[in-house]
Amino acid sequence: MSLLGHVQQLRPSTDHPYLYSVWAAGSYCLSIPIAISLLARDPGSIKFTPSLIKSFFPEYSPLREQTPWIVFKARQWLESYLKPNMFVFEYGSGGSTLFTSKRVGKLISIEHDRVWYEQVSSMLSKERISNCEYFLHEPKESANRTFVPKSWSDPISTKTDFTGMTFESYVKSIEDYPSRYFDLVVIDGRARLSCVHHAMSKIPSGGYLMFDDTHRAEYARARSLLSNYQRIDFFGAKPYNDCLAQTSIWKMKS
Repeated sequence: MSLLGHVQQLRPSTDHPYLYSVWAAGSYCLSIPIAISLLARDPGSIKFTPSLIKSFFPEYSPLREQTPWIVFKARQWLESYLKPNMFVFEYGSGGSTLFTSKRVGKLISIEHDRVWYEQVSSMLSKERISNCEYFLHEPKESANRTFVPKSWSDPISTKTDFTGMTFESYVKSIEDYPSRYFDLVVIDGRARLSCVHHAMSKIPSGGYLMFDDTHRAEYARARSLLSNYQRIDFFGAKPYNDCLAQTSIWKMKS
């Protein structure tokens, strides 16, 4: 686990103000050297320095800041690509849900965690966002006791916490919409390879599929599965992360 991860694990309850203030002060002190270390390896993200440092402060989160938890360069691309007449679908919700809703005509968002779903729903209501259709699809028990997909269409998560669970309704939720319906599909949730399998036919020629964390070994297969499509990798600093990461996009074609 990273240094920042260990610090986050030590976070005391706010019921103990003194301990919390000491912990928060330590987080503030760590934020600048962590940011310097990241930017030394990714000088192209220097312009994002204030946002990167702020993201390490304990009171900030993607949901509170209403920002996607993806590489900064990918967020910059997203800001330039999204238009008010677009339809977008996302697997995995959070700050991205509010960020995207405010920039497009319609957003369909899918979440698997009930507690998180309720938190995001509350924020959507607070912001009076009405163009987002938000759905909860919780995983269900399965006879398959593995967390390693046998094929890219298997609706199971590579996360060991979900061993023996199926995300079938989650990955298939996009099937409720016509072919080539979405200008963008964002994959940043569970059972990601299976999400790719179900999403591809829903994106028109010229539209995009965005896949977060493509630097991870368990998602390497996605690059080969989509090898016939133009790919752009955004590698570099990512808010709330003390290591470099990668978000990739693929441009669909007929």
